Amino acid sequence: MSSQHMNDQIHQYLDEELSGPQREEFEAHIATCAECQGELKAMGGAIQLLTKAEWVKAPAGFTENLMAQLNTMHPPKRNWRVPIMKYTGVAAAVLLVFGLGVSLTAPSKFALQADNTQGLVVADNKVIVPAGTEYNGDITIENGDVEVRGKVNGNVTALNGKVYRTAGADISGETEEVDQAMEKIVFYAKRVWNGLVQ
Repeated sequence: MSSQHMNDQIHQYLDEELSGPQREEFEAHIATCAECQGELKAMGGAIQLLTKAEWVKAPAGFTENLMAQLNTMHPPKRNWRVPIMKYTGVAAAVLLVFGLGVSLTAPSKFALQADNTQGLVVADNKVIVPAGTEYNGDITIENGDVEVRGKVNGNVTALNGKVYRTAGADISGETEEVDQAMEKIVFYAKRVWNGLVQ
């Protein structure tokens, strides 16, 4: 018999799975083979130790501590798309609410917002900066037009209106015409932001 075959026979012998004639043949071989006797003794001793051994219970929190250590060694990968998707929805909702607020609160009548009205001519939903005059400050018109013939040292903005310049007109700041809903939202957001910053 080969040693590998006997190794299998040793397992079957210890598990009492050999038939009568197999068992007799195995015991006859073991009686004459020192190598198989040593193998049988080693396996039998190991089985006796295992059967006598007591079950050892893991200490409290063993699994949690092990998992925590594994996570620090190989932290789980996070899906970067989930927070972006979540915040995109929130940003869209905020923008929608803000846009509705702007559209509901935006005046539909002519309105003039200026640092002062000295030197300005206001008539028929139109503000005129006369030729030869100089206006210092920003001018914002809602639902009307601005006609600059002189000089403006500031920004000129028309919401739902136009900014006209005649020959010789001078505007030192920015000129802006805001007609679209999105542009109005951006305009009011900038105004709120500037109010918060100042």
